[in-house]
Amino acid sequence: MMKRNILALAFLVAGLWYGCAEKPVEPTPEALGLNYYPLEVGNYRIYDVTNIRIQNNVGDTTRFQVRERVDTAYVDQANVTTYKIIRSVRPGEGSTWADDSVMLVTKSNNSIVEMKNNTRRIKLVFPVKNGKIWNADAFNSNEVNYEEDRKEKFKLTNVGEPVTIGGKTYDESLTVIQGRPTDNLINLDDRKEVYVKDIGLVYRIFNKVTYCNDSQSITCPFDPENKFKLNGHERIEVLRSHGKM
Repeated sequence: MMKRNILALAFLVAGLWYGCAEKPVEPTPEALGLNYYPLEVGNYRIYDVTNIRIQNNVGDTTRFQVRERVDTAYVDQANVTTYKIIRSVRPGEGSTWADDSVMLVTKSNNSIVEMKNNTRRIKLVFPVKNGKIWNADAFNSNEVNYEEDRKEKFKLTNVGEPVTIGGKTYDESLTVIQGRPTDNLINLDDRKEVYVKDIGLVYRIFNKVTYCNDSQSITCPFDPENKFKLNGHERIEVLRSHGKM
């Protein structure tokens, strides 16, 4: 009788162990890195923007502010929550905000997808990990000529690293490298975004320039020490403040 009870107990313990082993441990939102892109109705972020348009090595610079405000949220038929973000602009501190555009964002345990100007892009993927690469244009028809599949890739770097932006130091950040950065005699392509835990985007740079490399040109002189910028667009956004309305 005792042997039978011991055997039954052994089977019970083994069954409990097997049942526990079969259940995967679900990672927490923090472990996935979801708090690098917080979304809550009423949240806002204000950025100082420097925008430079370049033509024949002459830059036309404008400075202004952009506010991104999470206006509303709704759940679609697929049970996915979509957030409506209103982007507003103003010349500077104390001026009146004017609504400029609308962006739709969906967030899951796998990714952040933004819809802007009728184009959907995968801005961030989870869990966050250094070196992770993904197809940012999986949901649109955009193409590039430097990737085998003609789709632009984004890459995660500096995950969990401190960063100083605009004179402010943040303890934990990550950087998204967009495209394939280049800086040679023909062009410059420097695009990236920096996100901070519990805040979101704190820095964005879009810097694309075409250099003149024709040494015989008079209107576009070639100088390897001081590259002549034939045309280009440089835009930098730095977080100024954030909060909830």
